[in-house]
Amino acid sequence: MLAWLTYVLFALVAVMYVHSLIDCVRTPSARVRCLPKPLWLLFMLWAPILGSLTWTYFGKLPEQAETTGSGTGAESGAREPIRA
Repeated sequence: MLAWLTYVLFALVAVMYVHSLIDCVRTPSARVRCLPKPLWLLFMLWAPILGSLTWTYFGKLPEQAETTGSGTGAESGAREPIRA
């Protein structure tokens, strides 16, 4: 039972680590905060668990909404006519 739990925990940490690395590489530099992207990557390679958690919570700015509350955008399902 304990060996099975160890493998599951290892798999979860590995998935979190790979996800954080890919997320850091794909995030535009304008959204990265606190450190430049190369330093974030080095930090994640140096300390995988701590680096991944730190990147997830402090590494990037949240995404901005595409449209702002006018009620006539993609969120309301309204479509603009196609102009040729």
